[in-house]
Amino acid sequence: MLKNYKSIAMMLFLGSLSVGTANATPAELKVDGTNVVQQAGTCTGVVKDANGEAVIGASVAVKGTTTGSITDLDGKFSIANIKEGETLTISYIGYTTQEVVWKGQPLNIVLKEDTEVLDEVVVLAYGVKQKRGKLTNSVSSVSDETLTKGSYGDPAQALVGAVAGLKVQQTSGFAGSTPSITLRGGTSYNGTGEPLVVVDGQIRTDGLSDLNSNDIESMEVMKDAGATAIYGARAANGVILVTTKQGKEGKAQINFNMKVGAQYYDPGYEMMDAGGYIYWIRRAYANSSWAPQGNLNSNAQGYGIGATELSESSQYNILRYTGSEYQQNLINNHGWSVMDDPVSDEQILYKGTDITDYNMQSPAISQEYNLSFSGGNERGKYYAGLGYYDADGIPISSFYKRYSFSFSGSYKIAKWLEASSIFNYNRANWQNGPGVIGSDYSRYFGRALSMPPTVRFEDEEGNLLLGIDRDLNSNFLFQNDRFDRDYQTDKFNMTQTLQATLFDGFTLRGTMAWSYSEYVAETFNHDYVTNQAGTAVNTTRSSQAEFYRYFNQTYNLVANYDKQFGDHTVSGMLGMEFWDKQYKQFYAAGQEAPTGDFGDLGYTSTEAGKRSVDSAHNRERIMSYFGRFQYDYLGRYILAFTFREDGYSRLINNRWGFFPGVSAGWIFSEENFYSPLRDIVNYGKLRASFGVNGSIDTNYIGIYTLHGAYQSYLYNGSYGFRLNTLPNPDLRWEKTRTAEVGLDLGFLNNRFTLGFTFYDRVTSDKYASMPLPPTSGWSSITNNNGKFRNRGIEIDINANLLKIKDFSWTLGANIAYNKNTVVQLPDNGLERNRQSATEIYTGNGDETTFVGGLQEGMTPYDVIVGYGVEKMVRSEADLVDGYCDISQGQAVYYGPKGLQRLQEEGWTGNAYELAPGDLMFEDINGDGVIDSYDRKVIGHTTPKWNGGFNTTFSWKGLSLYLRTDFGLGFDSYDGIRQWFNGCAQGNYNMTTDIWDSWTPENPNAKYPRYDYADQLGKNNYVRTSEYWITKGNYLAFRELQLSYTLPTNICNKFHCQGLTVSVTGQNLGYWTSSATPIPDYVQFTDGNTSGNGGTYALPRTVLFGLNITF
Repeated sequence: MLKNYKSIAMMLFLGSLSVGTANATPAELKVDGTNVVQQAGTCTGVVKDANGEAVIGASVAVKGTTTGSITDLDGKFSIANIKEGETLTISYIGYTTQEVVWKGQPLNIVLKEDTEVLDEVVVLAYGVKQKRGKLTNSVSSVSDETLTKGSYGDPAQALVGAVAGLKVQQTSGFAGSTPSITLRGGTSYNGTGEPLVVVDGQIRTDGLSDLNSNDIESMEVMKDAGATAIYGARAANGVILVTTKQGKEGKAQINFNMKVGAQYYDPGYEMMDAGGYIYWIRRAYANSSWAPQGNLNSNAQGYGIGATELSESSQYNILRYTGSEYQQNLINNHGWSVMDDPVSDEQILYKGTDITDYNMQSPAISQEYNLSFSGGNERGKYYAGLGYYDADGIPISSFYKRYSFSFSGSYKIAKWLEASSIFNYNRANWQNGPGVIGSDYSRYFGRALSMPPTVRFEDEEGNLLLGIDRDLNSNFLFQNDRFDRDYQTDKFNMTQTLQATLFDGFTLRGTMAWSYSEYVAETFNHDYVTNQAGTAVNTTRSSQAEFYRYFNQTYNLVANYDKQFGDHTVSGMLGMEFWDKQYKQFYAAGQEAPTGDFGDLGYTSTEAGKRSVDSAHNRERIMSYFGRFQYDYLGRYILAFTFREDGYSRLINNRWGFFPGVSAGWIFSEENFYSPLRDIVNYGKLRASFGVNGSIDTNYIGIYTLHGAYQSYLYNGSYGFRLNTLPNPDLRWEKTRTAEVGLDLGFLNNRFTLGFTFYDRVTSDKYASMPLPPTSGWSSITNNNGKFRNRGIEIDINANLLKIKDFSWTLGANIAYNKNTVVQLPDNGLERNRQSATEIYTGNGDETTFVGGLQEGMTPYDVIVGYGVEKMVRSEADLVDGYCDISQGQAVYYGPKGLQRLQEEGWTGNAYELAPGDLMFEDINGDGVIDSYDRKVIGHTTPKWNGGFNTTFSWKGLSLYLRTDFGLGFDSYDGIRQWFNGCAQGNYNMTTDIWDSWTPENPNAKYPRYDYADQLGKNNYVRTSEYWITKGNYLAFRELQLSYTLPTNICNKFHCQGLTVSVTGQNLGYWTSSATPIPDYVQFTDGNTSGNGGTYALPRTVLFGLNITF
């Protein structure tokens, strides 16, 4: 044990050396005295391209200094006070950077076009690096530039549309929200499955959320199992490999960048003003026989005119107009208006309230500041970064703040031994909205938009009032200070590495990585009023505190060998790793502190039932052995093999799993027979791979998730504990097998590159719940019984489309197709072993079939099942005797024949007669009665094609960048518009679409008649039907940036190396046929429309940026 502690201490000591000595001058460095007396002169020259044309605006700099120049209109340059023997660096966008030693003569520089796409070095697992041209696997790279164009609380937000096959869904616009990430359709039936995130070799269980985008150097997305098998049991959904910034040799640099901007709320729906709301909802009450008519003359509704004067308890700004002096004062001095009552001879006095003025903050300010220091020499290097991100959210009181610090340092202790350290700290504070509604923010925006616009949020003196209630229908500004909410996370990550080069081509590297994360949440409710008059006060004074912490530790030892023997290159890696994750949680709550000023739990009442406490903990460990071997002959025939064996503490009898992967590549463009084609298609490579990955269910209670949880049980007056689920010690890994073939091409000296990939991925041994007979004492047991398939293609395109002197145009694009299919489900005796499917008529008489849900041979959870619309009844002439609809809670019929059919069906509930303005729905089987089987598949929620493209136009120092993404081949269901306009709550607002609803004066309207509480009547609106289906195809404009970089000679005057200013727009909008505000957010499962009902439309953002390097 003492030896272990000594080893850890030595590693930490070496890490501290890398911090303190990164800039130290090597002891063996000597000053050559001849350089001291060397005379300075003026270097002149010209820079041209391969065609002999002058390159305008190229940067020519003296290496290691801030001295430099840019080329003029003739490509010429001149640099004074330069010494012979110094090195010049010549660079220009789209060309390979060159270094030339000046020996006193004029220089004639010819720049070559940049072919770095294939020479780009890709970081693979455990520090292995390889040129992209030699890859045999599907690996996509994301540059730091892509991640830092905009300003994001989570780097994953910048990945939307950036990688083929990677679906990044921003389901919420809350500040700092974390998007969901799915690669190639996921490995779960519902299309989910987060890729494994590895940062600097350390596996992160909380994704990318604790990273500052400005500290990321590169990001690789490893897709196929041939590449990801090296991560074995946790890489079935792919791997996102992140490398943070490291120091580089050369003069020390200081970089500062900032982005300040504003976010603007875009509700996505246009709601009625107060006058329109009163007009339509009073008409709806009068026209609906099922409506409580007394509400029209009530003072407890947003449309009722039961009062002539306001009182302390009035919740709405609406009165019956009498023309009294009191009312005239409201009109003359307080902005009230008069309108005719559409259903009586009365007049109505009212005042509108803009709900967003009270419950939204728009614009919401965001700001981000980053400062970094880097440098080093051949002995030591360092990088340090400080970051601050602060974004207000659109809901009042919402915000997200992040403070970050990162450091990396390396130091060569000897020529053969190097130590490196990486440290990252992140603190985040946030609140998703006003504390008055607790944590239920899912319906925040839907309720804020639909609240009656006559709600009374202020009195005539401007004092804030509660509103309707203290929940979602309140004025959150009124007493937001009465609800304390404090949420905070602190995350520490540290990696310490010692690498020894024992002989040529052989290295041995040991790594220790620790990750510590803690979460603290404290809430306290002061005394608060619960009614409009302020006479009812809640004095419960509830306090809650929750704390949890994660501690992950990883230790690995890896041996690498890489050597070339003539035409043969071999490389190999062998390693072992131990991973340990520990979790502890504590929760406590209390009530009735002695005053409303103390929120600490210690002040709460000690009476029985006033306090509660809970705790939980778990631990899981994985022991692994892994390896990778690659053989390369002549640089054109490549064969690679990887493997990993994992042993997992949460499995019992099948703890160990073996996960191999093999891949091969043939660079056929290097063959002699191919030479005639090289002028056009200069590069060509075929690749193929096959591999196996694993996964395990991540839900757990207690120690062993899937081996039974315990629960308290009352027996004979005493509490005991019993197993809640039946343990299954024979559970084994889910296994995912992926086969892939690909073709990579480069055209015109790689100015245009094309990558094509086909994959077939099958996940077997999926976890399933098998029912047990009641006599067993348990309802079910978890076993391995299921199979799931993903198939798809991916296309990647990169092009330097145009280079004309000082103008260039580049393009990057990707497109992906994926299809998920259920292959096998547990045998339940039903056709296709279906689960959660919907039975509908086929159209062939009374024959039925099952659609949706999970079924073997079908795409899971993809269909929208609803009623087809035959037509809208425009006039009496459209009515059909015999119409009978019993599919909903109330029947709809027309004529004697319709009534007779109701009687024949034995209908005993409410029934209403079809009338002009109603919808008639399809009778699929033609029996004259519409029931629940008369539904059909009205849409598909999964896009067939996803992708994105980005393009950059550059002219001199100006640059215009655009990033978009798209989805094609799916349907969008507008459930929120349906809910608004169905008057489901009987009191809420509607969209302005209702102006185009059916009335006798507007028989050709787009929408059906507007009724009170449509779900209690004819269900024209609220039933799931094709009336609310639109094509979901969209093109999203994610980022548009205009930037300007000052010329080097001007920067020199400001004593800086570079200065760029920019203006950026984020989430600028959609070009779409969808009627929903977020067409790419699809959450609709077999008729459940609640998913997109309250979604937070992404705010439009404008940012102003500054980036300066010294």
